[in-house]
Amino acid sequence: MISLDWKERLKKDTIDFAERKLPANDFDIDIIYNAYPQRIDNKIPHAVITLVGKTLGAIIYKEADKYFAFYDYLLKEKGENGKMIFAYVMARAIRKNPDNFLVYIENILLTTEDQKFCNLLLDKAIFPMIKKNPVKHLDLLTNWIKKDNEHLTLSLQKMIIKLIGFQPKLIKPIFQKLETSWLYATPNMIKLNMNFLKAIYKVKPRFYNSIFENYKTTRNPVFAEILCGAICGYNKLLKETVDNWAMSGNIKLKKIGIRGQKILKKKGKN
Repeated sequence: MISLDWKERLKKDTIDFAERKLPANDFDIDIIYNAYPQRIDNKIPHAVITLVGKTLGAIIYKEADKYFAFYDYLLKEKGENGKMIFAYVMARAIRKNPDNFLVYIENILLTTEDQKFCNLLLDKAIFPMIKKNPVKHLDLLTNWIKKDNEHLTLSLQKMIIKLIGFQPKLIKPIFQKLETSWLYATPNMIKLNMNFLKAIYKVKPRFYNSIFENYKTTRNPVFAEILCGAICGYNKLLKETVDNWAMSGNIKLKKIGIRGQKILKKKGKN
């Protein structure tokens, strides 16, 4: 908990940084929060960094496209604190100018190897935009998934599951978008689809069962692998489906079916 006095000081110093130092290319943002007396594990508390990031974003968002050098500096030179501030600044910048900043953020998401930062950037900068107008941005999500980037795919998985928790009506359109890529699904995409189906089971079990009903006669091993990996409980439909695969002459499909039978056996005992 930040005291009222410190909140006022941090906001004042952030305003001063934005008005005087940032235009002069003095990017040493640590000066705003280094004097804060409390530490958690010898680090500035996240609440302090969050306050600075949100305050800065609210000040510069109208002219955010002037400060790309500063954003790069935050990412390259300021470690975890810089990445947090960057995420909150991007949350405001992308609302003002989505065309410019979506391209910039996409490049960062595709090149970072920091899973925690990838999660943070999607959660703070992209999720609010998607949540506000999800139908408009579904193509963005699916296009990013098709990039088949390991870190980005995992972050998108978390975000999509979070999104349908807020808006279950999005389950069908998101599923339909993902379904079109099943035929050529890579291991990353297979895992994402498995976990998305598991999330559907928790929110809309009837829709989950309808997916298995639609694919119960499939002979495509990729489809079967996705569905088998998404088994969440025991029922007659699932048993008939995996039994059908287990009797296949296709060795890969047969192995998936046998694995599905084992999963269902365990689920049936619970």
